[in-house]
Amino acid sequence: MSNFEFISLHASSLINSIEKELNKKFTIFKPSSFADSEIFIKYFDINFLNNKHVIVLHQFSFEQKSISEQIIELLFLVDLVKKAGAIKVDVVLPYYPYSRQEELFGGKAKGFVFLIDKLFKASLIDEIFCFELHNSQVVKEFITKTNEISLIDFGVEFFGKNKDILFEAKDACFLSPDEGRAESIKIIAQNAGVPFAHVEKERIAKDLAVSKKLIGDVKDKNVIIIDDIIDTANTAIGACDIALKNGAKKVIGFFGHAVLSKDAVEKIEKSKFEHVFVTDTVMVGNKLVNSKKITQTSLAHILIKFLRDYYGF
Repeated sequence: MSNFEFISLHASSLINSIEKELNKKFTIFKPSSFADSEIFIKYFDINFLNNKHVIVLHQFSFEQKSISEQIIELLFLVDLVKKAGAIKVDVVLPYYPYSRQEELFGGKAKGFVFLIDKLFKASLIDEIFCFELHNSQVVKEFITKTNEISLIDFGVEFFGKNKDILFEAKDACFLSPDEGRAESIKIIAQNAGVPFAHVEKERIAKDLAVSKKLIGDVKDKNVIIIDDIIDTANTAIGACDIALKNGAKKVIGFFGHAVLSKDAVEKIEKSKFEHVFVTDTVMVGNKLVNSKKITQTSLAHILIKFLRDYYGF
């Protein structure tokens, strides 16, 4: 592993876990800006990157800077690393930005996520590793080589290690909050040996979907709602409410990307969820410090395993 260098724009608990497990320190480059708001990346001696295989880990945050600004910072960092003589630059993106915007004009044109892919390719990123794209099919059309770690892999491992969350298997049921995630959640349910259900919903505005109908039996079940993203929390809470209306005993949530925009945390705290689990693909800052219902669990172990298997560390 001596030919590899690990770098990032931010320190994080996820990076700390990877450093400890791989016994390899990350170099942190600090993004900054000029008085006119133009971005630059602070650096000193970067000769250590010459002829190295560089792995960049970049976690997005929804707290202060816009996602678009953070993308530019990432592109600048990759450009800097390439110009420092790195022979290969791979990027670990636990959360892939704009992944929900995969189509335009009702599916008649490709969405903006493909423009993001083009920007990554133009910056000379060699490979990307990401966790659970909103639609896995887009990878087939990306021009940047992109490897996805699925929610299925992490979900199977998480529930395998936390069997108590399942209560008694005979009383558990996995629920997809919409038709889009139904097939992948069904696989997790089959692996866990529990029944499966899903909710039909109708999107009535850009950030608002209404849960309409539950397909499956949740009566007297302890329901676990699973989805790739929790953003405004409207879909999750709607699915929770409809499960309880259909006779569920308790409802727990498990979500990949904790976007948690606006007052999502407050809404979850006031909701009928028993508890909600999220991963650390996104940096949430202090959002969850006082939360009584939301627990963040780390994907470090499965990400490290993936990288070890891929690179042969």
